[in-house]
Amino acid sequence: MLTYFKDQYTDIATVQQIKPGNAVCGDGHMVIQKGTYTVCAVVDGLGSGQGAYHSTMTALEAVQTYHAESADVILEHCNRALIHQRGAVMTVIKIDYESNILHYANFGNIGFVLFHPDGSFIQPMPTRGYLCGRKSKIKSDKFLYSPGSAFMIYTDGVDRLPPKQALIDQSGLYNVSENVVAAKRFNQKDDATLMVGKFRVPAAVHRG
Repeated sequence: MLTYFKDQYTDIATVQQIKPGNAVCGDGHMVIQKGTYTVCAVVDGLGSGQGAYHSTMTALEAVQTYHAESADVILEHCNRALIHQRGAVMTVIKIDYESNILHYANFGNIGFVLFHPDGSFIQPMPTRGYLCGRKSKIKSDKFLYSPGSAFMIYTDGVDRLPPKQALIDQSGLYNVSENVVAAKRFNQKDDATLMVGKFRVPAAVHRG
């Protein structure tokens, strides 16, 4: 099932699949849009089932509480919150609309790609390990984006990523075509989450 988020700057679509045979999903996601910024988080609790689900929900509660902080500080709060949980891997981005900068923070095997309209892209290598309350060095970076840029955040249950041109060619994501985020991109051995976002191109201003 597709979930959509939309503000005046960005369209975001997320699709999630529960591991066959499980009652709950060990993956989770959150999008918080606050006018001058947007925070996106994708979490994969270790393993699957109830233990993974509780770890994921704990991390997302921390995102909800600390979304006004920087991306790396949000992730540090998530790590501290997971001290009595099974653990999770996670990527958080915070998009600053005033500076056109995307702040990236990661710990563990959650993929991220930022596509630019000229065909270039940025794909940082995820760190090893998982968040569980231990003191850990959070990987963080910041990237410039432009109108028409697109991004993906995804868990390891996603086998095939959408082609970048399919995202760049989308004028918006509210009616994103099913072939971009189709369930057939997911394997049947794990929970899976795919989040795609598109920075809107402003309409031309006509002067009289």
